[in-house]
Amino acid sequence: MTIRTKLTLSMSVLIVFILLFLLGVTHVQFYIFRDFAYLEDKAAFESLREEFEQYYRTNGDSWDHVQSARFEYSGSFAEIVLSAEGEFLVQQGTLSADELRKNGYKLVLFEGDRRVGRLYVMNDKQYKTYEFKTMWYTMLPNIGIASLLFTFIAALLTIFLLSWRLTSPIRQIIQGIASIQKGGAAAVFPERRKDEFGAISKALREMNDSLADAERTRKQLMSDVAHELKTPLMIIQGELELAHETGKPLSAAKQASILDEVLRLSRLVHDVLDLSKLEAGMTELRPRTENLAALLEDVVEKTRYMAEDKQIQLSMHAVEESIPVSVEKSRILQALYNLLTNAIYYTNPGGQIRLLVETTHVPNRQQPYARIRIEDSGVGISEEDLPHIFNRFYRADHSRARPSGGTGLGLAIAQQNILAHRGWIEVRSVVGEGSVFTIYLPM
Repeated sequence: MTIRTKLTLSMSVLIVFILLFLLGVTHVQFYIFRDFAYLEDKAAFESLREEFEQYYRTNGDSWDHVQSARFEYSGSFAEIVLSAEGEFLVQQGTLSADELRKNGYKLVLFEGDRRVGRLYVMNDKQYKTYEFKTMWYTMLPNIGIASLLFTFIAALLTIFLLSWRLTSPIRQIIQGIASIQKGGAAAVFPERRKDEFGAISKALREMNDSLADAERTRKQLMSDVAHELKTPLMIIQGELELAHETGKPLSAAKQASILDEVLRLSRLVHDVLDLSKLEAGMTELRPRTENLAALLEDVVEKTRYMAEDKQIQLSMHAVEESIPVSVEKSRILQALYNLLTNAIYYTNPGGQIRLLVETTHVPNRQQPYARIRIEDSGVGISEEDLPHIFNRFYRADHSRARPSGGTGLGLAIAQQNILAHRGWIEVRSVVGEGSVFTIYLPM
């Protein structure tokens, strides 16, 4: 069902409801005016009641010959009907007894505690109200038909204009979505509107931008992976083709070189899959309580030989001997190993790397955190590169040789591992002075 059809049906129902409402209000208003007329001239009504009750008493508790009786206060009433024991005994005016009983004001007559009859009356004001009601009910069908016809035509025109205006942004949104489906990145949405359509348009535009970014990231990832795979594959292919053409067996050195490239390929594929699972939230952690200080000592021992090869002074200090954290040991060790080896690579020979682990309280967070600082005296990271260092395959040192430079995924994997443990990493760096990587993990 289209919006225009829904508006037409809704307007028609509204018109019928309004007419019924007016009819009900008119009906109720008559009785309200009738009762107000009684309150305005209550003394006359009560005097008439007392006069009829007095006649009943003086006539020996009987209504005999009441039709021929004269009542002083009856002259101020346009309509009077006396009903007793199911019969109409007195009738004054032009209305029928049934009509007056239905629309007149009722006065109950008593003799002591015994009810002896009912008076149905209308004074002049009540009668005029009754006449207006009767006239209105007579005219209402014609007025209703004319009003319904006129309102229906006006409603159709209004609905047409409103629906055109309401559906205009919808059509723009549909066109924008169709443009996205066809691959058009520059889809146009009515974002300047201040209503719900503007909010929807903004959300769709942000979604489109997000999808476009995701597509660019996907293409860039494919390009980066292909580029990283190409070099070791070309080396392996070249060595094997040369051996095939010359018919000479591969030397031990050549075999070792090919093995290195195969291992590099295997590590690259493993890192890409690992990072993809972490970013997609598909890695299920199995945390256990571990001593973070002991884990950091383990990582330092595993990387000490790399620091000694470059004559880098590597030191570690734990403020407390035991800093318990709930982590998956292999994941945290992987993150710390990547961060520490990255610091060693970018620290010049003769430099130093200091590690500090302690507990701390973070503002606006209730639970305590473990904080690890990895400070190096390396080459530092420029402000231009700093926002991108956790991106896949990004190297702050753009001239970094791949044979000795890793896959470019280490920091990205480290960050995702820390995030998976509800922690985060902060970085400060000054070119020529060094960098400080600070890791926060919940206790």
